[in-house]
Amino acid sequence: MEPEAKPAAADPRETGPTPETVRKLRCDIVARLARDGRLGAEQTRAALEVRRVWEAFGRGLFPASRPVAPLAQRRRRAMFTDPVDRLTPAEESSWRLRYRPWAREMAITVAAGAIRTTRLQLVLDVVIDNHGLRQVEGWYRMRHGTAVEHIRAALHRYAEIAGWVDEPWPETRKSAAIRIDPAERTDEEVEGNNPFR
Repeated sequence: MEPEAKPAAADPRETGPTPETVRKLRCDIVARLARDGRLGAEQTRAALEVRRVWEAFGRGLFPASRPVAPLAQRRRRAMFTDPVDRLTPAEESSWRLRYRPWAREMAITVAAGAIRTTRLQLVLDVVIDNHGLRQVEGWYRMRHGTAVEHIRAALHRYAEIAGWVDEPWPETRKSAAIRIDPAERTDEEVEGNNPFR
């Protein structure tokens, strides 16, 4: 008679989820900020629309697994399709009327921090990539609590452009930002630093 086999001891490294799984299962930061009352209804609506526009542009950028089509059909599919053509009419309207003017403005609005970053980048880091506020503040060496103020101000501006709110966001010392028009800055630098004038 053979002795009964004992189950192998579980390796502690194999019992927990992988870091990738933990990242995927992380709570939605926008939902948490809304639940905690740190984002208003209009700001949350703006964040969700920004996310929808990003997801809409990401559709069709990667190959799908499909049965092999005849050569003529494969050539037709291989031709470039403008990402805007993949949008539904509602998505195209959101992108053209709200997202595009907002993103252009936020891309030149510099948020505070030792490492210069824009409000657009902060929103993308939190709303699209679902990174935590402390993590983002650490990346850009921002004081604790300033990232959420910039994100709130940026999303409020989106709601203003959309016509969902009437009052502008009250800029506080924490959320104060610098708006730089790259064309004007370049002209001033050229005029002021031109040794041939």
